[in-house]
Amino acid sequence: MPEIDLDDPADPGSTAGPEPASEGPAISCVHPGWPVLTGRGEVLRSYALIMANTEYIQFFLTDLRVCVAGDTALVTCTENILSGGPAPQDGDELGPLVGQLVVATNVFRRTPDGWKLWSHHASPVLAETGDDEDEEPSS
Repeated sequence: MPEIDLDDPADPGSTAGPEPASEGPAISCVHPGWPVLTGRGEVLRSYALIMANTEYIQFFLTDLRVCVAGDTALVTCTENILSGGPAPQDGDELGPLVGQLVVATNVFRRTPDGWKLWSHHASPVLAETGDDEDEEPSS
């Protein structure tokens, strides 16, 4: 299995084609609730905005699946995100922590410099799924 760096969204793209895709509009990113962002500059700005406006954020990746076909890899996962708001005005501690589940699809392209993120699409999980579906409602 190829080495894929999921922690490096700051270097997306491919060097194939007449214009390096890492500098062109071929790069795309969809954060939950955001419109489609295209181009390396827009994508990098989006991550900078998220990090600058979040006091604390931590990602736990689960349900990771990797499928490689030639020079393209499709990676799906669940992002278990824990984030915290600003500290109360009279305190030094972090504000309340909030958990969120997001499912993500990431497309990577193999380049001479290694695997590069080409497209990221994340969507919130709105309802929990589980074994409770077969249970009858209580009266």
